[in-house]
Amino acid sequence: MKRKLFIITAAMFVLIQACAGLDRHKATEKLPRDQRAMAFFVELDRVTQKYRVADASRFPISGFPYLRTDRFLEGMKDKLIGPEQEHLWIEWMQNLDLESREKEIANLPKIALLELAERTGEPPDRKAVYDRMRVYSNHLFVSDRRYPEYVAAIKKAVFVPDEYSTIRRILGLYPVAVIPVSIATNKANTRYKHWHQIPPEELETYGRLTTFVSPKATKSFNHVEMDRLFDSQNHDAFGLPLLTQEDIVKLAHMFAPVITQDVNAEYDRFGRVFWDKHQVTIDSKLVTVYYYISYVFVDGIPALQMNYAIWYSGRMGDNSPWIERGPLDGLTLRITFDSIGRPVMADVMNNCGCYYFFIPNKKYVREVIEKPNDFEPLIPTWLPDEFPMKRIHLRVNSGWHQVQHIHAGDIPDETIIYELLPYDVLKSLPQEDGLKESVFTPDGIMKNSSRIEPYILFSMGIPNVGYMRQRGHHAIKLVGREHFTNPYIYDKNFVFIRE
Repeated sequence: MKRKLFIITAAMFVLIQACAGLDRHKATEKLPRDQRAMAFFVELDRVTQKYRVADASRFPISGFPYLRTDRFLEGMKDKLIGPEQEHLWIEWMQNLDLESREKEIANLPKIALLELAERTGEPPDRKAVYDRMRVYSNHLFVSDRRYPEYVAAIKKAVFVPDEYSTIRRILGLYPVAVIPVSIATNKANTRYKHWHQIPPEELETYGRLTTFVSPKATKSFNHVEMDRLFDSQNHDAFGLPLLTQEDIVKLAHMFAPVITQDVNAEYDRFGRVFWDKHQVTIDSKLVTVYYYISYVFVDGIPALQMNYAIWYSGRMGDNSPWIERGPLDGLTLRITFDSIGRPVMADVMNNCGCYYFFIPNKKYVREVIEKPNDFEPLIPTWLPDEFPMKRIHLRVNSGWHQVQHIHAGDIPDETIIYELLPYDVLKSLPQEDGLKESVFTPDGIMKNSSRIEPYILFSMGIPNVGYMRQRGHHAIKLVGREHFTNPYIYDKNFVFIRE
């Protein structure tokens, strides 16, 4: 009887998923389409998938080959007010697709370009393929907008799958397996709270404390520049600041953290990601922090975030749990701003998605939401009162690469300068032969970052759990379900003070 119930449950889940996908695809059946444009995208998608160069950081929208989305834009679809916001929403998704396809086309091997040329009649030239793609993208965008139900059709089609597999959890007997994992999670949370409650000088060290800073770390916080970047007269239809690439670089430099790393071995030196004999490798001599912007809701209002990601050659040493050891490792710090540029929240995770915690600004949080039958939000510390007038400092331990302490303060005399680079360069890095390749798989997993954790934590339902992951693919809970890019992650856990 139990076996029959298990088979019926699994079959129903598969059927529901299939029907949902079919329903989303039907949304475009009534749209009159230019068949040459559609055929071009079919062929481009085919070679992209065949040669495994798809960019997983954005998610295709079924039936709309010129649009891609993310969790924030998926979250916006039920909050759109009026044609201006609807147009911005769709235009944003078109830009995401153009950006992703540019990287994908840059990463196609020459044989794929020849194959595409044979099928489409286009020259086997990357620029020619990209230019044709842009023409067809704009053509379909303009053509589809004439359909009265266009926006409704896109809303119906927009879908971002989560990083958890229900089938894996069913097969892995999740309700039973979750018990020891819950105990381990409680122990880890207690450990984090202990670290952050003691002075940094009392934290155990295994090597030499080395401080890394951005090139402009010595400059004081610039109120005038922040007021300009978040000027209410320079917002889009969502109320988000309209930032140029130059503005984004300025913001990245303004909030770049001071990182004090316990360096006991080479694996404790974060650095530049590059290809070496077709292996993802870290050059610790080129100390680098990668940055990107993202978006979230704070008290229901869209807000901008600045993310800083660092990469190590591995998680190693006696200080790290044995099941987590392996090549490549990383950390991400994220800072969230309100509509006038005040930091209202920060959070941290390892780049596998594990050990996630909040660092709220107590000035803007009224209460922490308690949820029955769930872990309370992990808040080992609050944003320092001196921040952002003084830079935020992260103290990171050796081997395991966990943030043990956070404060804001002056820059030490002895420091090493790191370079800030845009995160998107990781999507198309040159190989030794000059050809380009993403360091991430089409499933959003960092190549060469293997672990044994998937064999041990299979029941948690996260494929390749423990591997380093691309932005947009961080499952941050083993017990329950949650994503780093959930646009409602703050509103689910905090009540904010309204002004």
